[in-house]
Amino acid sequence: MAEIIVLCLSALLYVAIMLFTSRLQDRDMGHEYNLSPRDAEPSYATDTGRMQRAMRNHLDNFVLFSAAALAVYVTDSDFWLTDLCAWIYLLARLAYVPAYYLGLAPWRSIFFMCGLVATLVLFLAALF
Repeated sequence: MAEIIVLCLSALLYVAIMLFTSRLQDRDMGHEYNLSPRDAEPSYATDTGRMQRAMRNHLDNFVLFSAAALAVYVTDSDFWLTDLCAWIYLLARLAYVPAYYLGLAPWRSIFFMCGLVATLVLFLAALF
C-alpha cells in the first residue's frame, strides 16, 4: 500500500515542481508569454532552464515509477522491501529536484540513481 501512497505524493510533487517552474518562467518572460502558445522557445535564465530539465526528468521517472508501483499493487507483490523502495524513490526525487536546481554535482546523479534503482527493484518484485 505504501507504493500507492508514494505514487500520489510523487504526483503532488510534480504539481509543485510545475508551479515553481511556471513562476520562474513568468519571472523571465512575463506572464503574457507563459499564457501564450509558446511557439518560439525563449532564452531563460540558468536556474529556470535547470528547473525545466528537472521537471522533465521527474516526469520521465514518474512514468516509470507509476508503472512499477501499479505492477506491485496489481500483482499483490508488496512487502517490506517494496514499501522501502517506494519511500526511497520519493526521498530521492525530493532530493534530486533541488540538487538539479542548485547545480549540485555529483549529488544530482547520485539521487537520480537511488530513485532509479528503487524503481527497478519494484519491477523485479512484481515479476517474481
